Parts: sequence; structure tokens; C-alpha cells
Amino acid sequence: MLAGAVCAFVLWSPDAEAACTPPACNKIIDNGPDSGKKILVVLGDGYAAADQTKWREDVDRMIASGVFGRDLFAEDQNAFNVYRLDLVSTDSGVTRRVYDEHGTPNDGSDDTIISTTYKNTALGYIYSGSWAHCWMEGGANTGALIGNALAANVPNYNYWVVILNEDGWGGCGGGGAQVVTRSGDWSVVAHEFGHGIGALGDEYFNAGTTYTGGPVDGPNCSTNVNRSTVYWNRFIDPATAVPTTFLSGMDSNRTVGMFQGCGHMESGIYRPVNNCRMRGNSPQFCPVCRTLMKGRLYSSAAHTFDRAIAGDFSGDGRADLLIHNGQDLAVYKTNPTGRTLDDNGWIFNNVVPAAPGAQTWQPAPNDQYAVGDFDNDGRKDLYVFNGSDWTTPYLAMIRSTGAGLQVVARYDGSIPGFWSMANGDKIHVGDWDGDGRADLAIHNGTNWSVTYLGLLRSTGAALAGLTRHDGSVPGWSMAGHDQLFPGDFDADGRTDLYVFNPDNWSTPYLGMLRSTGTALSATAVHAGSLPGWSMTASDQFFVGDFDLDGRRDLYAFNGAAWSYAYLLMARSTGTGLAYVRRYDNSSAAANVPGWEMRKNDRFFLTDANQDGRADLFVFNPALDWSTEYLGTLTSNGSALGGSWSADWVGNWNLGSVDRFIAADYDGDPGTSGIFIRNTEWLGMIRKTAGGFTLDRIYRKWIHTPPYDARPWSDTLP
Repeated sequence: MLAGAVCAFVLWSPDAEAACTPPACNKIIDNGPDSGKKILVVLGDGYAAADQTKWREDVDRMIASGVFGRDLFAEDQNAFNVYRLDLVSTDSGVTRRVYDEHGTPNDGSDDTIISTTYKNTALGYIYSGSWAHCWMEGGANTGALIGNALAANVPNYNYWVVILNEDGWGGCGGGGAQVVTRSGDWSVVAHEFGHGIGALGDEYFNAGTTYTGGPVDGPNCSTNVNRSTVYWNRFIDPATAVPTTFLSGMDSNRTVGMFQGCGHMESGIYRPVNNCRMRGNSPQFCPVCRTLMKGRLYSSAAHTFDRAIAGDFSGDGRADLLIHNGQDLAVYKTNPTGRTLDDNGWIFNNVVPAAPGAQTWQPAPNDQYAVGDFDNDGRKDLYVFNGSDWTTPYLAMIRSTGAGLQVVARYDGSIPGFWSMANGDKIHVGDWDGDGRADLAIHNGTNWSVTYLGLLRSTGAALAGLTRHDGSVPGWSMAGHDQLFPGDFDADGRTDLYVFNPDNWSTPYLGMLRSTGTALSATAVHAGSLPGWSMTASDQFFVGDFDLDGRRDLYAFNGAAWSYAYLLMARSTGTGLAYVRRYDNSSAAANVPGWEMRKNDRFFLTDANQDGRADLFVFNPALDWSTEYLGTLTSNGSALGGSWSADWVGNWNLGSVDRFIAADYDGDPGTSGIFIRNTEWLGMIRKTAGGFTLDRIYRKWIHTPPYDARPWSDTLP
């Protein structure tokens, strides 16, 4: 609470499912079945029948759009299901009580009641505005009335909050319960959630008071002045004095030390930062309190790093990270240093908002996201397709505004006059007409009797059909197992397609399909072999300009079909492919200098030294060696040179579950980056001339405090 004591409430919480039935009860935040979620119930007191519109608006302002629309609670909204109980009071407003505080406003023990103005309300709350009485207090039957309302509607609750129809200031919380007046805003609720959900203490204090009790070493209030043993010691920079005086240059909300004053006492007890939400409501939770709150919510939020893509969504020249979890999207921008991620992401729970005239997008587990700047404003945007989570397939264009995401166009079931969407549609991004905007190709080889490939042009705010190829492209017969690889292989500024089919014919085929700006036609078809290369079904292809001539070339790798692992460099001539170099591990002389190829190598495209040539990162997950290896194969235009790191990169222990996203998050000349991830861990690895460097490591969530002795976000202690 703000300027008040932490009150304890007894919660009745059996394991029954919610029995919430409209109109008296409504689920206002729905993140799926209640099982595994934190169940919050919002009740009102003093809202008469004529106040019900105001009641619903207050709940939205303070709870649904308020606390759950901002910072930590927006990010972890998926941890909650929230129910609103529409209790109707006979009278409008709540009972008011006036105390004679006898000159001791901080001590309620000597207070006497001057007057009580009773109201007949659903829960019987009494508002006094007295700090010593927690601003408000329950009446004789309040506990039973709350218990009955919860038991009848949402018996499986974890937490509840009561909003009083009272314009005086105040909030009180603890033990999983919060009570606030409608005069407050969402930040008061967030502070009270710090008590009710995080078991955090108040960090404000009353002037002239000194703590004289026994030792305290709580999560955010402590009498322990030993920097190495205090509960939050890992966040205290060795350069920060203990005890700590707030000095110029410190961040009031993020510099962690031991600042005197906590738990209502001005001296003798200490808090982690100068001003946290648990002191002043409006600031965010400090690194200590944030970590504690995130730890409480992590298992219910069910967020992982399993689905992530990179793109420069902010337009500052550095790659940012988009993370998709079920119904949630979050974009974390790279900080100006280029080597950490901003804690405060662009968070979208259940819905991405729409630009005027457009429709919203509801993220779902089977969304396909593709990155491209479709309006040519220098920021990466998103195409997204979902053909399986709904009865109708959906496609959307989601634009980055530089401060968030918004839907500019959505197509429901079809692109009028051009394409009937189906669940087997696959989307690919390329600038087919060379106007600088990222366009879209849709390919479907599964849902129809023939294979379809459609090219669509972006206008910046919508899609317009260029051409649809039904069954064939001039010079190429399409089939269900065609694999598409976009790349401008003739340097005319328009994206073309390499297409590989290993399965539908008696021999594998690779085609080069050139874009004319309005359609595709085959300039070359390779049957069974490429120059210096016999194709097999297990070939893997990587498209990039490795010789800096403006044409996208081809790397081919095969570690499965032969007794040795093979890697080919094939140069695009603009109308075909020419042999450049082939490596294998039959001998040291045949291998890539500096890297010993093996059959289980995994490759991903990059520009490792930022010289404009397409290079390769390569990872071997200990399937061919006794430990894991991460390497770089750098092109000089006609050959490759390798380098590697084994097992560990800084504090990151390479593992078989790791996945890699090549991304220039640093933005500096001569370096490139990797977002490395698995379910619970995310790392930022930078490649320089000196090797690989781990810049940052996160566990479970994104959090970058100014100092952390343990270099990853995690729970306390």
C-alpha cells in the first residue's frame, strides 16, 4: 500500500474450477484453462445498480488495461486469468469513518472513533483515509461476504482485489489480497500486487522513526549491512558503497545498494534502491523486486525462448528480437550499446492493434512469421500466416512503427481475386518487383491437385497480386516437395528463387527461377547434378553473395548421403551456376582450413566480418566429437577459412538443444552476432576477429540490471 501497513487476509482457495456465469461474473482476461494459471478475481464494493457502467470502466482502467497493460504485468499477463464479479450494492459509495488520532497519525492504538456514516454495500468495507488503519478496513461480515462471493463464482482463485467506490486515496494489500479505492490508478494496484503476489514489503518510511526490532533479511527490507550476505547481494556493484547514499549519476530505480529507510522506518533498516515501485508506486519494480516477481510468475506464464526471430524492428541498424509464445508476442529492442536487450519490450497479449481501417491480429501457437520491410521505411516489418488454429486461414501485414507493432492489412480466408488460402500455404519474403518493398510469395504443394505459387506485391499497406503460377513456371514443372530459397541471383534488384525438389521425380532437380518484376521464368534447371556436385535428397542449401558481385550464390552441404561430409561453393553467373570450390573431410588437405567438417555439422548464413560477403556459422552438437564446437567459415570470394570455439563461449555451455539466429545486434563494423537459445536460456554471442565473445546471457526472462554478479537473469536468492 502507499503510506500504510501491510494487512493480512485469510484466503479460502479449494481446487475447484471456476463456476463463473455471466452476467454477474465475467472472465475479462482469458489465457486458456485455469489449470496452471494465477487466478485473480476483481470485486467491487459500493457500486449500486446505477454505478455498474462506472464499475466496469474502473476495472478496465485500473486492472485489464491498467496494470495488465504495462511493464512487468503486461509481459507476464499470460500467467493470469482474471474474473470480474459484478456485485451490486444497495447504496452508492462505501461506509466512511472518522478517527481522532490524538496527534499520533502513525499509531492507531490510541485512536478513537468520532463518527461513522454507514452505507449498505455488498462487502461492508469502511473507508477512513487513516494511514494507521490501512486507509480502509473490513466490517464485521466483510470476510464472510468476500468468501461467499468467491466460493459461489471462482472458488479456485489465488488472489483477489476489491475496488471501493470511494474517491479518497488509499490502498492496502497482503496475503494474496488487495483493496484499493477508485481514485487511484493502475500504479497503486501494481504496488499492492507487490505485496499480494510478491510478498514484498513497503519501502517508504515515516520521518523520525528508527527500527529497533530484531534482525530482518527480507526480500527487499534488511537490517543486514554486510554486502556479501544481504539477500540481494548479487545486484550490488563492488564499486557501490554500503550503506549507500544516493549520488548524482546513480539511477534512482536501478542502481542497487543499501539505502537507509524501509518498512515504514527511516533508519536502522535498508532497501535495495533509492525509489522502487514498493516505495513510490510510479517507478517500475527495481532489479531485486522485478526478479522476485518474475520468479513467482514464471511457471504460470509458460514463456520460453523456443520461438524467436530477429529483425531490426526499431530501424537503428541493430537486430532486435521477437519472441512468440502461444497467444503472446514480445519485441525486445537491442540497447544502444548493441550488446544487451531492453527489459521493456513491445508486449502484445492476445492481440496486435490495428491501424485505422484495418483489423487486429490475435497471435496463436501455429503462426508463421516472416520478416521484411514491406513499406520501405528502414524498419523491419512482419508477414504472418496461420492456417491451422482457426476455422479460416488468416494472413496479416504487421508494421513496425518504431515504437510498437500495428496491423495494416489482414486477409481472412482469401486474397480477393487472387488466392484462396489453405492450411498448407507457406510464405516467403522477397522484393519481386525491385521497388524496395518486401513482397510476399505464397507456395502450396499439399492442398490442391496442382502446386500453386503466387507472387504478391506490397503497396506498403496492402498486397496486390502480381501473378499466380498454377502447376508450372515457364521452364519448371512445380511439384509438392519443391523447396524455395529467395535470392537475387542476377543482380537486377529483384528477388529471384532457387527451387530444389529432391522427391517428386526420379532424380533431384534444382531450378533458378528469375523474376521479371511481374512473373517468374526458369533461366536454368539442373537435373541430378550441379557443377562439381551430385545432388541427393538430403542436400541442404544456403543462399548468399559470397563473392561480392551482387548476385546471390549457393552453398550446398551434405553430411548424410556419402561416406564423407561435403560442402560446395557454387557461383551464380546470373543465368546458371559455376563451380568455385568443394570441401570434404576425406583428408586434411580437402577440408576447410581451420575447421574439420563432419557429417552432423549444422550451418546458418551470416556475414561474419561484415565485408559484404556471405559466410557461414557452423555448429556441431557433439555428435561427431566428444564436445560441442561452434565455428565460422569466412569467404574471401573463392575459398573459405575457418575458426572455432569448443564447449564454452564465456559462461554459455554449448549444448545439443541450442538453436542459433545469425543477427547483427552489435551494429559495429567487422563484427557479427548470434542469438543463441534453448527453452530456458538466451544468449548474445558476438563474432570478432579475435573469436567469439558472450555479451549477455538470460535465463527464463529478459532482464538487464546495471550490475549482476551472476551474469544471467534468474530467481533469488
